[in-house]
Amino acid sequence: MGIIAGSVVVGIGLMPFLYAAALVDVGMAAALSGDTLRHILINAGVNTLVMIWAARLGGRLDHKLAAVLSRALILHGSLAFWILVAREPYSNQVMLMAGGASAIAGPTVVLIRHCAHEVRAALLGPWHPLVERVQIPCDLIRDPATSLAPYDVLLTASVVDLSPEWATALSKAMLMGQPVRLLAEFVEETQGIVSLEHFDLEHLPEAGLTSYRTRKRLMDIGLVVLGLPVALPLLLIGAVLVLVTMGRPVLFVQPRVGLGGSVFRMFKLRTMQVAPPEDGVRATSTGDLRVTTVGKVLRRFRIDELPQLLNVLRGDMSVIGPRPEQPALAEEYVRKIPTFAYRSLVRPGITGWAQVRAGYAANLEESRTKLTYDLFYIKNFSFALDLQILVRTIWTLVGGAGVR
Repeated sequence: MGIIAGSVVVGIGLMPFLYAAALVDVGMAAALSGDTLRHILINAGVNTLVMIWAARLGGRLDHKLAAVLSRALILHGSLAFWILVAREPYSNQVMLMAGGASAIAGPTVVLIRHCAHEVRAALLGPWHPLVERVQIPCDLIRDPATSLAPYDVLLTASVVDLSPEWATALSKAMLMGQPVRLLAEFVEETQGIVSLEHFDLEHLPEAGLTSYRTRKRLMDIGLVVLGLPVALPLLLIGAVLVLVTMGRPVLFVQPRVGLGGSVFRMFKLRTMQVAPPEDGVRATSTGDLRVTTVGKVLRRFRIDELPQLLNVLRGDMSVIGPRPEQPALAEEYVRKIPTFAYRSLVRPGITGWAQVRAGYAANLEESRTKLTYDLFYIKNFSFALDLQILVRTIWTLVGGAGVR
């Protein structure tokens, strides 16, 4: 209730004064009539509704962010439509400010509640190894007669193999409004990973992969075009530094596995000394001695990845997706982890869910961990998740995490 009460105070108590002050600042003090004040209060009321909705949303973070933004758009769009139909007096400044305020305040409330609310869980029945991945207080309840009221969420490894006593206890809890979740689904939702042991092809949204792919391609082209004014100067500076310190070649070109298992040539600025052929194929590891001093700087700010914008324009890659692997490594991983092959259901990316959550992978075990994130991305392929990855990528660039 604290967050909801705070939303009401901000929406009704603060926003009207901000909108009125904005009108005064632009020389419209004389326009603060009764109609204008009513218009200000209505817009502030819409802000309040958005924040209250945001405080009551549950579920995964990216779903909550997408929901609050869509609701803000619907509410402000409905208000604009009503003003047009009813021929109500309005202020462009107030409506634009109110729309922007909802777009900022709604996600802010979601983030505050998401970080502040400590959920207490209970695992019902026998112990299951996945419970070790639950990152909130979780009690193991073995007796169906135990009171379940203190818990925010009830977890079960299976709803099929429940005893009659547990089925009765869960039914009573659900009637009281307590959420009951499968353990694997809860871990997936809260941590952004997929359990490889519980993954099935039926989990992949076939319609989602095909329907979103076209929109994602348009988004990729738009992001590249918007980013070129910043990327090109950085790319030019990086290329000059490589040429001066390491000589030719400036670009590092390597075959990688793309959409549908096809092989393409991926471009990067060269950051390592040329390795002798007898070294074979191996991934870059932490503290790799092949990386030069200039290469470390280019890797720190991901400038070495900028030539891959050309790969994006050519359709080999996406801005966001699983990191493309070398063919030899991909074949080895598929032999040892068959679900690794599903990564090629989407275009590989410059950045991705696994990159911002788990960093780079240099061996089979690290690749297995990254695969849990990649399959989560493929399973939840959406604009909301892509937007969250972009924000996390910017944060990663600032913090320098995951550099090798």
